[in-house]
Amino acid sequence: MLMPRIFSAFIMLIIFLSSLFLFSGKIFPFIIYLSSLLALYEWSKLLKFNTQQKNIFLITSVILIYFTGRYSGDVNGRLILLLSSIFWVCVAPLFLIFNPKLKNFLLGSLIGWLIVIPLIISFDYLISLGPWIVLLVLTSIWLADSGAYFFGKQFGKRKLAPSISPGKTWEGFIGSIFVVTLFSIAMVYFKFVDSYSSILFFNLVLVLSVEGDLFESYIKRMAKVKDSGDLIPGHGGVLDRIDSLCSSLPFATLMLISPSFFGRII
Repeated sequence: MLMPRIFSAFIMLIIFLSSLFLFSGKIFPFIIYLSSLLALYEWSKLLKFNTQQKNIFLITSVILIYFTGRYSGDVNGRLILLLSSIFWVCVAPLFLIFNPKLKNFLLGSLIGWLIVIPLIISFDYLISLGPWIVLLVLTSIWLADSGAYFFGKQFGKRKLAPSISPGKTWEGFIGSIFVVTLFSIAMVYFKFVDSYSSILFFNLVLVLSVEGDLFESYIKRMAKVKDSGDLIPGHGGVLDRIDSLCSSLPFATLMLISPSFFGRII
């Protein structure tokens, strides 16, 4: 199981980096659109939409992805990112605390779109800042995930959310903070970022990325499945791979494109 996981991760990394840095970045939006649509398809399966509901949801999703990629202007884009950030900061924690059942088709659809669609806008803004900015933010999230896995395996004893995701521990979470903080300090030292306030920035991104992972675990537990899909060998589904990005990138993007409010970070 480990070798397919490593091989799949290597292939995904090659596709991601080549689409980001080669071909003038023209392929990158297509990769994001396709990944978003696949994630929304997996969402419809997790929420057990019937055939008619699934068709309505997916057709609407295609339309939303098209208009988001083509017509989301500066004001509209920022508004959607703000709504997404409010959801993850204020609403999603309530789902994790009270564990309600998402049985309403309209509500389930709206939450699915609010989770995935802002990811398109986030990448659109970040790529306009530069491909290295995209890689820098994503690297912090990937390092956080790796740090949590390593420290959790080595020292994990206290469960972070035992009823939602028994594999996550407080030791792993603290380890991820340690790794991301070292990464932030290194980025300032080597002048990749402008200020030590980036330590706070990257750790806020980390906290939201963990919340996204927990939220998807809550949805999967409700659906009584281990993974959102089986498209990626060793990794599960697309939603399994982007859940932490869906929760963290909208807020991170708002911070980066609003220096007059948050202060310049990168």
